[in-house]
Amino acid sequence: MRLKLFGILTLFFLITGCAQHAPFITQPTDLKPLPGKPIPKIRVGISDRGQSCEFTVSQPACITTLDGDVLLFCPEQSEWKVIAKSGVNHFVVAGSMSSEERAQLKADEIRTLGLPCFIVPVEDETADSSLYRVYIDKEFQTEIEARQFQQAFQGTIDTFLDRRPDEKGKRIVLLNMTNGDSYDFYDPIQIRNSDVTLRQILVGEGYHWERKEDRTYPEIIELRINNSGQLQIINVTNLQIYLMGVVPSEMPQGFPLEALKAQAIAARSEAYAKLGNVHHGDPYDLCADVHCQVYSGLSRRTAITDRAVRETRGMVLWYEGQICDAVYSSVCGGHSEHNENAWSGSGKAYLRGTYDGSGKLQQYGDLRNEINVENWLNESPDAYCNTADRDVPDAMNYTKKYFRWEVKYDQTELRQMLMQKTGQDVGGILGLIPVKRGVSGRIMELKVTGENGEFSINGELRIRKALSASTLWSSCFYVKKQGWENGLPKTFILKGAGFGHGVGMCQTGAGVMALKHKKYDEILKHYYQHAQIKRMY
Repeated sequence: MRLKLFGILTLFFLITGCAQHAPFITQPTDLKPLPGKPIPKIRVGISDRGQSCEFTVSQPACITTLDGDVLLFCPEQSEWKVIAKSGVNHFVVAGSMSSEERAQLKADEIRTLGLPCFIVPVEDETADSSLYRVYIDKEFQTEIEARQFQQAFQGTIDTFLDRRPDEKGKRIVLLNMTNGDSYDFYDPIQIRNSDVTLRQILVGEGYHWERKEDRTYPEIIELRINNSGQLQIINVTNLQIYLMGVVPSEMPQGFPLEALKAQAIAARSEAYAKLGNVHHGDPYDLCADVHCQVYSGLSRRTAITDRAVRETRGMVLWYEGQICDAVYSSVCGGHSEHNENAWSGSGKAYLRGTYDGSGKLQQYGDLRNEINVENWLNESPDAYCNTADRDVPDAMNYTKKYFRWEVKYDQTELRQMLMQKTGQDVGGILGLIPVKRGVSGRIMELKVTGENGEFSINGELRIRKALSASTLWSSCFYVKKQGWENGLPKTFILKGAGFGHGVGMCQTGAGVMALKHKKYDEILKHYYQHAQIKRMY
């Protein structure tokens, strides 16, 4: 009888899904998705630096107005250059003369060098008379280009730079690189009906992976000129396609599928949460770099990352009637951080700093304490994101160097770097003293003491930028000093943990949790406590 009862109960538990882990995906009755709800469109700012960019269309494309009226057709595989004419041109001036006759003599001298030129009379307000300037007949879109040209003749002729209005005003110029045809457009334009490959786009600006690379983008590319005369490139697409370009850019395809699914939901949530709350005044919703989320268009898309986006279609994290700003970082170093410590604003219940492992962190104590955090950083606790001694996929091997790390600076290097990054010079550096730490041990306020005074750096990102030629991996570190010379430390050793701000999901920890057979909802529950999952479309 007992065996029969046990069998019935076992069957009941299997059918009802009772288990130690309660289902995390909950759908409040008033939050169910509307049938056929469309996927939202999104405008992503790809670049707003520089005056020009080269691009290729893979299929026959057309140039249109923002309303879709066709202005020009582009042949398949054709190569183009877009130039932002800002309404101002830069010129190299070979001299200012007091008379037209002297200016003509100077112009003749310049022409013997093979340089065409022209003369322009200008009023000299101080002398109440006219001067005659000799301009080399070559216009430049940027001051940098003009200076490069000027330097080529340094020592041959004395020159200076001048700016003159462009009679044709601000406009977008499209140059067909194959046949040399040129087209002027005085309003923003779009490239439609083809994927577009942009050449040498700057990515990762300010970080150690900063570089230029070619990237391909889907659907619509929009071209504008901003108020500074810079070329703005915007990708208009839908949120699903955007996420297919974000997920592999933020988490390598070699991570387990359940981690990639968690990443897709976090990225979708963050995109929704940021819409309308960032880039005020810009003609796009989100940028394509770390400030919002890294988006690489079609360039990194893979079958498994696309699958992660598709299988979590429309899912976002939800807390108290709002979509969660589900931020994440690469390696938390064993403990995540409270959001209000990393940035301004109030604390969020779903962004609480916690130990990145099963159970609770007890043996190290409060990581805001200097002795505790030094003990923590000198050891290698069994946190999820500690991959140093784990057997992980090749795609995760890069994370091993981030869990615990060291950076060394000599006295001269550190002083010069702090002067360059902060503008402060306190003489020889005596110490880097943590004033305030967060719950993860990350420094939120750092005092720099020197021979001639002291100053403070506030904010984890400012600290990271001040202590690296690019950006320090984390602000969770303590400082050891080695050797002394003339009353100053010779070497500063920063012994640290983690990579990134440490708030929200630890991507490496998520990968290890997935390797331990945790599902995406379990991963998200660990990193975003109290949140639920809602499907938006």
